[in-house]
Amino acid sequence: MIRIDLDKAKPGMVLAKPVNNLQEMLLLKERVQLTERNIQMLRAWGVGEIWIEGDADRQDEENAPDHNTRRVDIDHALGEKFANVAGDPVMMEIMRLAGNQLERRLLRRDAEHGTPTS
Repeated sequence: MIRIDLDKAKPGMVLAKPVNNLQEMLLLKERVQLTERNIQMLRAWGVGEIWIEGDADRQDEENAPDHNTRRVDIDHALGEKFANVAGDPVMMEIMRLAGNQLERRLLRRDAEHGTPTS
């Protein structure tokens, strides 16, 4: 089982865990094979990460536990700021994009200051 950013999800991948929105409503059951439409729907609901079936040893993103912690912190902070509009798919997409932008800025800052990212 591998946790990946939704941005890295591809049609044909199989969910290892069910996916819920911020209100804990079930969006997709486990063992569902992803389609482009599923992925777009998850983005619209503000889903940032999913669990897919596969071998963690082959995962490229496994090398950055601090990255995962940072992303969880970003998502948590944005979730608090966007809490009053959590049911609006457009606002959830804005929140997801803002999280991606913040993460890129932090990674760029770390690279400029020589801070390890993992």
